[in-house]
Amino acid sequence: MTDLVTQRNIGALIALVPAIPPESSSGGTINGTALDRFAHGLPNSCVLHQMVGAISGAPTAISVQAKLQHSQDDVTWSDFQINGTTQATAAIGAANTDASLGIDLTTAYRFIRAEMVVTFTGGTTPAALVAADLVLGGERSLPAL
Repeated sequence: MTDLVTQRNIGALIALVPAIPPESSSGGTINGTALDRFAHGLPNSCVLHQMVGAISGAPTAISVQAKLQHSQDDVTWSDFQINGTTQATAAIGAANTDASLGIDLTTAYRFIRAEMVVTFTGGTTPAALVAADLVLGGERSLPAL
């Protein structure tokens, strides 16, 4: 049973970590900062949350999609898959929108990161403000209250 303190303090049960700090992207792949799961109590789950803000350059289409990658050594990275499916958010195709995906991390390696792919069709030097967060939860050892 959960005590009253944790029922009223979700911050004691999760950690919000910037995965890809806000930046203006003109297209391509953005590799997020590596996160050592050991430093966060070895969380068993996360929510990968991506955001797209303002879009400039009048592209006729945009696609922004984030996925989770993992690594045993913080050097060699691969897409994190569950039952052969890469864990990726739905692609975003409009300004000022976001998408999220809950992910089971029980089979993930020690290090995780977000990778975001931004693509444009048409436009004159198109760019988009993008960012991603990881919400970590289900730690094997909860932080001290």
